[in-house]
Amino acid sequence: MFPGKATTRSEPGQQASSEIPDSITPRFVASDSTTAVRYPTGQHPCQGLYWCMKDHAPSVVFMLSHYIADFSEHYLAVPLALRGYGVLGWNTRFTGAEDRFVLEQAMDDLAVGTSWIRNNTPAKKIVFIGNSGGGSLMAAFQAKAERESLSAMGADAFIFLNAHPGRADVMARWIDPSVVDESDPVKTDPSLDMYAPQNGPPYSAEFIQRYRGAQVARSEKITEWAKKELRRLNDAGVPDRVFPVYRTMADLRFMDPNIEPSDRPCPACYAGDPVQANRGISMIARASTLKTWLSMWSLADSQAQFELSGPHFTVPTLIIQATADVGVYPSDAHKIYDLVASKDKELKLIPGAAHFFEDSPKSLVTAVGYIDDWVKEKMVSS
Repeated sequence: MFPGKATTRSEPGQQASSEIPDSITPRFVASDSTTAVRYPTGQHPCQGLYWCMKDHAPSVVFMLSHYIADFSEHYLAVPLALRGYGVLGWNTRFTGAEDRFVLEQAMDDLAVGTSWIRNNTPAKKIVFIGNSGGGSLMAAFQAKAERESLSAMGADAFIFLNAHPGRADVMARWIDPSVVDESDPVKTDPSLDMYAPQNGPPYSAEFIQRYRGAQVARSEKITEWAKKELRRLNDAGVPDRVFPVYRTMADLRFMDPNIEPSDRPCPACYAGDPVQANRGISMIARASTLKTWLSMWSLADSQAQFELSGPHFTVPTLIIQATADVGVYPSDAHKIYDLVASKDKELKLIPGAAHFFEDSPKSLVTAVGYIDDWVKEKMVSS
């Protein structure tokens, strides 16, 4: 999902980008879901890799998943397996298919993952790691398990790692409000163009307030249209349609380091140069079905927002945030921390680290150490 360069890491607790230690055995896992069966071409809708040391029976197994990114070879898999844990990098049917995402079906697939762990490993405890967008997705699943008392589905503890509160929140912060015609990526309101030199950076308080309000307004306008269009199509016997969303790399924080100051480089975003990224093929929501917009991107309708999930969290929770992240910020970590209902919660910041620790190998060791120490305290000793 987010571009990065391969690196070779040799420090303890890290994994080389293309090498698997001989002591680690990855196992391919594939399964049907309750709402999706094996495709005619042979592949299953739910797939992943289970990582652990050879001839080892881990009592704690981690599970990671994401809305659409492939987490089967997650960068934490080998470092955590080397510390004696099991790790399931689990992909739902929507991996690589952002335009078709539906939350309820994704949660069906996550339930398959937890069921596999309980039925096929010696694990006594399951810990979810919600990394990046996986934080809000797995949090929605965990909240459902706790709300409906489905202990067999949920985790015994939860770790947020460089996670945002939800993709609807991301869209409301990243969407370009200067777009004046949803069918034309060129037409622009210059008074709302963050990339126009006359507007900044630095951006004035008046511009920031007006800009943020216009971002929400554009998002809500798309939501209103999507609902009307879905009704129109359904009345004609058409279940859904795909539509483009132009220019979605326009967060003021990409260009102005004075807004929520952190260790992040600026200007920068996950797709490189923010100016070019915003005018190019969008990194998020470049195409979406009406139902996907309502399920994942809509502020009013998405159920994968931590404002909704947090009040149901009772399990021990650890929040880890890299302070040089260019798309998820310390404010997001603090927001998640404040929303977690559990009294057993902790927040750790890692200075100078990037979103996926791609350029900070020592910081990855730090993150793995935080996870290891916390889990041993909360799970292994309990």
